[in-house]
Amino acid sequence: MTPAQLSRTIRQALPHVLPDGPDGEVVAPFAGDGSSGDVATAFSGLRVVVESPPRRGAGDYATGVAFQAAAACGRPAREIAQRLCARLEGDVGGVGGAEVVGGGFVNVTLTNDARVALLRTLAEDGPAETAVLTGTAPIWPAEPIVGPADPIRPADPTRPADRRTPSAPEAPPTAPTDVPARDIPRWAAATGEDPAVLAVRTERASSLFRVQYAHARVCSLLRNGRRLGLRPEAGSAVPLGAAGARLLALLADRARVTAAGPLARHLDAVSQAFAAFHDVCPPLPRGEEKPGAAHRGRLALAEATGAVLAGGLSQLGVSAPAHL
Repeated sequence: MTPAQLSRTIRQALPHVLPDGPDGEVVAPFAGDGSSGDVATAFSGLRVVVESPPRRGAGDYATGVAFQAAAACGRPAREIAQRLCARLEGDVGGVGGAEVVGGGFVNVTLTNDARVALLRTLAEDGPAETAVLTGTAPIWPAEPIVGPADPIRPADPTRPADRRTPSAPEAPPTAPTDVPARDIPRWAAATGEDPAVLAVRTERASSLFRVQYAHARVCSLLRNGRRLGLRPEAGSAVPLGAAGARLLALLADRARVTAAGPLARHLDAVSQAFAAFHDVCPPLPRGEEKPGAAHRGRLALAEATGAVLAGGLSQLGVSAPAHL
């Protein structure tokens, strides 16, 4: 279950959980005349935002929609959140648990099966998958492109592919190495960071280097895994543990982020979460450790990370190096 799917599910569930009767009983659905119809009208414009939890803790996703619903119907946000949690836990497949946090935020935890399905979707839909697994990443043109990338616009599925704006930066998902003369100005244009700082190629100093290094590390893990006979296996990825769950939530949240600046910051958050996951749950065996199912599952999460990083970097017109 992706954030977009959960957002639609919550929107459909809200009319069934909001109290609108004279004694606070639930009226479901809101489709009639009178106050129920008025509330339904007020809810029609609600934007249900589902994202990775702002603070580490329980849950794969979080939403603050109960606060908006409370403003629309005049009931306490926490009451609405509690009713929404009960509905999600009782009737929605893929939801393993839901809890109220604070005054009305809802944190949702997926089932293991839903996490596995999400992991497969992220890896399969990512543009880096084939190039990373086979090592046949396309070669970028050698000449650097000077100047910032064009502003990023959400994709319009109704537009034919051959009508894309010619000036928009085109970037294959992976490249053998990065091209700093091109990448730094584009990343700086998106984030507002000082190009001189970005040119310091360390994880501590440069957010661009952190993201590109994380992608290159994923490529290396997958290459070395193949040499050991290890292939990514999403079904072996659960249970994820805290670090894995945090990383998966950020990966799933990627589709919600489209503007250039927020996208670059999100990719940086993904790269840092991947580093934390890698340190706690090494995808490849160490020392005398034998390869096993746990490593195949961790490689699946690494593969999904590489796909998300490559797609985001490509959208920014920045290279996603396979070696760094």
